Amino acid sequence: MPSPLEQGTTQLSLARAVRANIAGLPKAATWSGFMAGFLCVLISVTGPVALLFQAAQTGHLTTLQIDSWLFTIFFGSGLFGFLLTLRYGIPVIGAWGGATTALLVTSLPTHPFPEVIGAFFIASVALIIVGMSGLFGKFIHLVPRPVVMAMLAGVLFNFGVQVFSSMKSGLLLALAMVIVFFIGRSIKMRAPILLSLVVGLVIAGFESKLMNPHLTGSIVDPQWVTPTFSIASTLNLALPIFLLVMTTQNATGTAVLFNMNYEAPVNAIVTMGGVLSLLSAGFGGSGVNVAAMTAAIGCGPEADPNPKTRYFAGFVSGIIYMLLGLFASVETGLLGALPVVLVSALAGLALIPTIGSSLHEALIDPEYRDAGLAALLISVSGITFLNVGAPFWGLIGGIVIHQFTLWARSYSKTT
Repeated sequence: MPSPLEQGTTQLSLARAVRANIAGLPKAATWSGFMAGFLCVLISVTGPVALLFQAAQTGHLTTLQIDSWLFTIFFGSGLFGFLLTLRYGIPVIGAWGGATTALLVTSLPTHPFPEVIGAFFIASVALIIVGMSGLFGKFIHLVPRPVVMAMLAGVLFNFGVQVFSSMKSGLLLALAMVIVFFIGRSIKMRAPILLSLVVGLVIAGFESKLMNPHLTGSIVDPQWVTPTFSIASTLNLALPIFLLVMTTQNATGTAVLFNMNYEAPVNAIVTMGGVLSLLSAGFGGSGVNVAAMTAAIGCGPEADPNPKTRYFAGFVSGIIYMLLGLFASVETGLLGALPVVLVSALAGLALIPTIGSSLHEALIDPEYRDAGLAALLISVSGITFLNVGAPFWGLIGGIVIHQFTLWARSYSKTT
């Protein structure tokens, strides 16, 4: 008989829950919990941030705009985890969607930044509606998950390719990063991307490819961007961002909590992510949500054998995230000092696990395989029709083929 789910302080009122969890922090504090929370943040500020830096460069954003973007996702992710952890007494780890950032790498060159900001607003409002209505469970089944995963694999595919194409301009640097990354994965290393970064920095230093970083210790000054709205950006960006956050972040992140025997406050997680994303959208925030890839680090028994005090890892990650957000200009300066080949390889390697798992989910079920393959290939193609990009048409193509497959099977059974 399975053990009952750990509810934390879900049954308490807001005020009583927060007081109880704050009062329990000294007892909950452990070195393993601290390191788990720290590692969650450390992983997120390596490969995923390199991807964000790529997106910002393709959109020709200013340094102040990049600082503002980093501030919103760092501080927002920290506040998300901090508030939900103290409310529910379970280790909720905040993050931002790497898949949505990857989508922006291809979209920022074709959409003005104010239109991208408008798409952030629309996606955030949609998340709030789903969270407050309690329809998350029903909505998640409207669009077949294998089709969404196929679209995601298609969006990320070229980032995986660029890991190897970057060897044209830096063979030793990129090859060494790839080798140590896969060695790390083969020995079940928790964060092989960190090993790749260290090796890349050492080789780049020997090859004199590192520049002197321009660092400032000042607190970030968030830059407001007035949003504009268009049908094209709604279909190309807002809809895919909404679907990706719902399926790859919220569904996956809450599933991790459930697998760790926690009763995940699903509606609160979706709503809080939507609210914080809405508040930060005008300052370049691409959205915050529950962590998916790093959630298992903070929620697992390695963080703390006692599930009742494990929330300390979520508290620690929230504090560190918020501090990094306030001084996000330091991260911008450090990334600007890295050679392009290192940033490209790092961003691509960070996405390889996601590409693999997305392809697996898209194609493993024979019932969805044709639809998934179509969605994948359309999304990779980069086609544009009616000023709407490939990810949207990949979704549409996958859904249509799946429905046709269902109709054909139903028809064959009646004849």
